[in-house]
Amino acid sequence: MDVPFATVERIAKYLRCLKRIKNKKIKLVSSQTLAEHTKVTAEQVRKDLAYFGKFGRTGTGYDTEKLAKKLEKILNPKLNWNVCIIGAGALGHALTNYPDFKKAGFNITVLFDSDPKKIGNKIGTAKIYDVKKFSPITEKKKIEIAIVATPENAKEEIEQIITKSKIKGIINFTPATLNIKSKRKIPIIDVDLSQKMYILSFLITKGKRRQ
Repeated sequence: MDVPFATVERIAKYLRCLKRIKNKKIKLVSSQTLAEHTKVTAEQVRKDLAYFGKFGRTGTGYDTEKLAKKLEKILNPKLNWNVCIIGAGALGHALTNYPDFKKAGFNITVLFDSDPKKIGNKIGTAKIYDVKKFSPITEKKKIEIAIVATPENAKEEIEQIITKSKIKGIINFTPATLNIKSKRKIPIIDVDLSQKMYILSFLITKGKRRQ
């Protein structure tokens, strides 16, 4: 049974909510509480969880810690992932230093860039390599996830190097859709920050337009 992408996104929100509730030493949580924290309905929470089995008891709620562990295992069945970042600019630096990646088991081990002045340097413990060596380096270091943090004009080059590699998944911060021509199914998550700003701008101003 295929799970809708929107459901997966909500499951991740439930997990984030559960972790916060668990930190407050709250042992039981209801679907209504999860709904209120994630801005959906209690019925939607129960429907989403039903894709993955039966959780909790009617009228009792869910064991906060147990549900959090189960959802974490569903979303991240592998405890550790080796991750690389393509683009050692300001965004690449920020993402490399983001502490929650490591806490969740996503280890940024290397970066790639085309700037000769950056190649050979390190951000923390992660070394910056020439992007032309992407395939052999990622294969040698068993890297499965790539985070793309390059300017839009590097799009075609990035598509080519990823297509030739064994990367299994991509988070794309480039403000352009990547077209990876590969026989392998490579999931790509687009994170377009400028697009989110447009949406936010619309939501802020839509009330004024109605006046």
